[in-house]
Amino acid sequence: MSKVYMVKFDWKATNIMRRIQDLLNAAKVNEMIGEGEIIAIKVHLGERGNFRHPRPQIIRSVVDYVKKHGGKPFVTDTTTLYAGYRGDAVDYLETAAMNGFTMGTINAPVIIADGLRGRDAVEVKVGGELGKVDVAAAIAEADAMIVISHVKFHLSFGFGGALKNLAMGCTARATKFAMHSTSKPTVDVDRCTGCRLCERHCRWEAIRVIEGKARIDYEKCVGCGDCLAICRSGAITIPWDRTDRIQRLAAQAAKGVLMTFEKNKVFYINLLMEVTRYCDCGTFLESPVIPDIGILGSYDPVAIDQASMDLINAMPGYLFKEGRYEFVKPGEDKAKLYYPELNWWVILEEAERLGLGSRKYEIVTI
Repeated sequence: MSKVYMVKFDWKATNIMRRIQDLLNAAKVNEMIGEGEIIAIKVHLGERGNFRHPRPQIIRSVVDYVKKHGGKPFVTDTTTLYAGYRGDAVDYLETAAMNGFTMGTINAPVIIADGLRGRDAVEVKVGGELGKVDVAAAIAEADAMIVISHVKFHLSFGFGGALKNLAMGCTARATKFAMHSTSKPTVDVDRCTGCRLCERHCRWEAIRVIEGKARIDYEKCVGCGDCLAICRSGAITIPWDRTDRIQRLAAQAAKGVLMTFEKNKVFYINLLMEVTRYCDCGTFLESPVIPDIGILGSYDPVAIDQASMDLINAMPGYLFKEGRYEFVKPGEDKAKLYYPELNWWVILEEAERLGLGSRKYEIVTI
């Protein structure tokens, strides 16, 4: 049974930077940091205009801990497929600085792990349906890694945590294409209003409004889901039977990333705070849907994600429906309320089957 360390947020909890250090000390993360080793600190640095991403103070606390114990940290993420300001390293570095991630604030350089255009990678053979994984080069070449994930709900996975951060966040563009290509969207022409939002936002020029209705060119579509997120009429959907497949492929991708590290050289931190309906790739200003819970840490990505969802579902929450807040009682499956067609646990089942960790865990409260 895997240990999941927990810092609870309550009226007695103070100073998040000190509490992060307490969590790292309790898990003995110093023992995985060798003198002079290069340590990747993997974090989603937020889309431009997003403010729910992990705070620079949290990242600074982890950086300082690594330096204190002799490591050489760098903060990292990879480029994206969808439209926005993280599609190449130049845009992403500017966005990271705008969001508060600079040498002066986090005390470490920011390196875009898959290079200027998302092509710098180390190929890892994993077998299975995916076959191979292009691991972002700077991550594959690091000696150890600390993965910091802001847990939230997600329109393709049901939720995003450590495993999704490994699979999508640590791989180069070719592997992102391979995973997303299984879940290309469709258009309900009866609901489409022809507003052209999807057309304007598609960086792949795969959508055109013809005779007042959106049409998808599947030769160009990469399945990034940007149109699904931006559609205001609910006309664009993903064939939900394919989302199980993308989760299984994501687990295989996570395995490929972990194959580039020695055992117990990757530690995970999940932030259960400001849990929102959408991921940090968007700029939605909706309120969080549950109260803040705290911070988890573990060497097991499966256990920490399972614990995260169990804790989220144990909380009371809110469901946004037709412009109103509706109370959600503790114990309800909140991912299913927002995305009823999605089976969010598939990635956990597949990752456990592949030997990446266990869904059985023990909470150690700090």
